[in-house]
Amino acid sequence: MNVYSDSNYTVDFVDEGNILRFGWKDGHESMNYEDFKESCCNFIGFGFEYGAEKILIDVRNFALQLPPEFPEWQKKKHHPRYKKLGIQKVVYLMPEVAVDHSKKIEKDEHGFELQNFSDETLALRWLNTSLFEGGEMNSNIY
Repeated sequence: MNVYSDSNYTVDFVDEGNILRFGWKDGHESMNYEDFKESCCNFIGFGFEYGAEKILIDVRNFALQLPPEFPEWQKKKHHPRYKKLGIQKVVYLMPEVAVDHSKKIEKDEHGFELQNFSDETLALRWLNTSLFEGGEMNSNIY
């Protein structure tokens, strides 16, 4: 269900799995860095409103050039909001060429797990599958 849309992005909530889905629209690259950060903060607000447990961020068409200070802002300002919300898993859906160069985050690093996928079906499967099934870690979920 679509919960927000503007000229730069859309936010949807997927009841099955309690997933907050964020996607960039074509033309977003004309926004500035402050608008980008505001968009990031705005979308997570819907997570609080809808009780999201997981996040899917679609960056397959992301074209904005982010400044070098972005990772620090994300780590210190944005990721703590995920933790406060109680997010368990985050997926970045990205172009296949970017997946191998992207960072994975273990749960103990930020309070949530992060994986990167180029295939949406696999991304959703990972979001909706417990890593622990039958008391042991399931390494064949995707």
